[in-house]
Amino acid sequence: MLKKSVALISVFCIVFCLFSCGNNAKPASPLKKSEFIASEFDKETSFRYDEYEDYVIVTGVAGSPDDIIIPEMLAEKEVKAIADNAFNDMGWVKSIEIPNTVVEIGDSAFYGSLSATKISLSDNLYKIGTYAFFGCISVENIRLPLGLEIIGGFAFADCKKLEGIAIPSGVSSIGGGAFSGTKWLSSQKDEFVTAGDNILISYNGDDEKVTIPDGIRVVSAFYDNFFAKEITFPESVEEIGEFAFINSSVSEIIASENIKKVGRSAFDSCLNLEKITFNESLEEIGSYAFANCTLLTEFTVNKSVKNVGDGAFSRCSKLEKLTLLSDKTEVGKGICENCSSSLTIQCPKNSPIIPYIKEKGFILDII
Repeated sequence: MLKKSVALISVFCIVFCLFSCGNNAKPASPLKKSEFIASEFDKETSFRYDEYEDYVIVTGVAGSPDDIIIPEMLAEKEVKAIADNAFNDMGWVKSIEIPNTVVEIGDSAFYGSLSATKISLSDNLYKIGTYAFFGCISVENIRLPLGLEIIGGFAFADCKKLEGIAIPSGVSSIGGGAFSGTKWLSSQKDEFVTAGDNILISYNGDDEKVTIPDGIRVVSAFYDNFFAKEITFPESVEEIGEFAFINSSVSEIIASENIKKVGRSAFDSCLNLEKITFNESLEEIGSYAFANCTLLTEFTVNKSVKNVGDGAFSRCSKLEKLTLLSDKTEVGKGICENCSSSLTIQCPKNSPIIPYIKEKGFILDII
């Protein structure tokens, strides 16, 4: 199953500062950090939830209801989010209703709701997680709220009947495969299909050498593409979206100088990718970004990179040299899991990756 294969393969952080951010800065998520109190069960509605000091997150429901109608309030607090996997694989559910208090829908929250024909979303929704509505094969129309900012990878994938959907122009992030397998995407005949805030979500061509048009800001388009081998980015590209090139045949990326982020699993299982370089504008490498790139032999993490996510280079069996130029770069768990023991990792003497290098027996080269 697609979900499981990618799972083998967030840090979502937007810093907002009135005086230092540019005009294009996006606001932080409305879901603020809050102190966890307890996991509870509401007998009246049968919903399970996590209670925080400032709000409630719904985590599931008891029994087998025909309809999922999320309440606005539980424990006298607003329901602000739906947790990851909260209603996963409830194939019998006929309708889903999410109140306007909800600002985030977690990963795989309604994955596999096969019978749902009606899905009503919150007017104040900010984020739809990865796989959130994957495989909702009976729904034909969904209204996305105008304030929506983030649509995760494969969020509506395999919603086979979905054709009535309009993506707001303000959406700033759309993950790879978000609408794959839908009637709506099949009806888009342009060679380069864009949506939201200049996001490339699909490529309908069959060329081996592809030059992405100028003006594209985010690339999330080449999931499972077996034609494109060499991709040239224009200077307008600032981000490679999550799952953008996963399982594709890409072998060479000629990157833009302005790329700031490589999303989660962006190049996961790109078995032909041998080399890719980025300039000093890159700030974030997502979890599993280059996992299972079995021909990748070396990679340099520039000083500009603040974070490298979990498993970013895991299962890169031919990786010979990984260089981290800054001791300020934070690294996630297992970034080189299942790589060769002969892997040399170069880094400054105070780099946070050093304990991991010693634990795994990789070759440490202080620079």
